[in-house]
Amino acid sequence: MKVVVFGATGKAGRAAALALLAAGHQVTVFGRHPAKLPPHEGISRIVGDAMNAAEVAPAVTGQDAVLVSLGDPVNPVLLRLGAKRTTAPNICEVGTANVIAAMTAASVRRLVCITSYGVGDTRGRLSSLYRMGFRMLQLDEQLADKERQEQLVKASGLDWTLIQPVGFTDGAATGRWLASPTGDRRKRTVSRVDLAAFIADTVTSGRHVRETVVFSGLTIAESEFAEQAS
Repeated sequence: MKVVVFGATGKAGRAAALALLAAGHQVTVFGRHPAKLPPHEGISRIVGDAMNAAEVAPAVTGQDAVLVSLGDPVNPVLLRLGAKRTTAPNICEVGTANVIAAMTAASVRRLVCITSYGVGDTRGRLSSLYRMGFRMLQLDEQLADKERQEQLVKASGLDWTLIQPVGFTDGAATGRWLASPTGDRRKRTVSRVDLAAFIADTVTSGRHVRETVVFSGLTIAESEFAEQAS
């Protein structure tokens, strides 16, 4: 399949692009900063801004599937302390709206979108500890942007999958995770490369169409139990 990745300069998007390539897909990455895009043989690169609909449209044309991994890479606490903003505060909402419009115009149906645990279907599942952590990290603006993003995806009429990961780590692949369309969660963190492997499998298999999937890590004991139960 031909897959374009929006937000491939971020760690999650970059890992997903490489996993999609390893799974045998033809991968195109889209981002504002060419030096940060994966310089990997076999990956096509398009320089553009997801906030600009005219730049998004040609990147979508001719694709079989789209992965959206948009977000603000700057720590929100640093932003409150005066750090320079490099990404629009509504990048997820506007960027995704542009992608959806381009997909509709080009008759591209398959959309996989990375959002966040704690918005949309899982907003009411947040524990008091999670809520406290979100407040301490000052994530209100980013979560509100993700909330609007999810609403757009659900209303798009496309063959969408929303993936809500918990907190990310830069750890190695473990192969131990829970991908729950019913909102269940295990560990509070998960490796980005595990998420990337799940995304590649989701795109390849066509599973989880019009589902919101919570993605979290599993301990070794939980993983062994799951294998025995299956």
